[in-house]
Amino acid sequence: ARQGVLILTAGLAVAVLLIIGNTIRLAVLNRRDEIEIIKLIGGTNTFIRRPFLYSGTIQGLLGGILAWLLIGLGLLLLSGPVHRLASLYGSLFTLENLGFLATLALIGTGGLLGWLGSRLAVGRHLRAIEPR
Repeated sequence: ARQGVLILTAGLAVAVLLIIGNTIRLAVLNRRDEIEIIKLIGGTNTFIRRPFLYSGTIQGLLGGILAWLLIGLGLLLLSGPVHRLASLYGSLFTLENLGFLATLALIGTGGLLGWLGSRLAVGRHLRAIEPR
């Protein structure tokens, strides 16, 4: 079960990277003319990259918060049936919500994956965009 969870986690992390990377790629392509003008007047790639990195990080953080809320909702909906099932077997098994550190890790990992996906997408597309 642990290996299955690790494989699922890795798959979901790759999916987050690809989704955020694609979203940022579309944003870069929509602002291509603006990026070319900024490069013409001497703007550096770091200057151009910064707003996209912020956007990717915010998307990742919001995704982490949404995941935390969905986990809480799932636990809320399942706690009653799990308690009834456990009582049938004479068990004291209960579901617990994520702790403070696990919540921070979830949200922080979301932000980090958002930043990384954005960084990879913007870096690749900035090299391709050159002023005419």
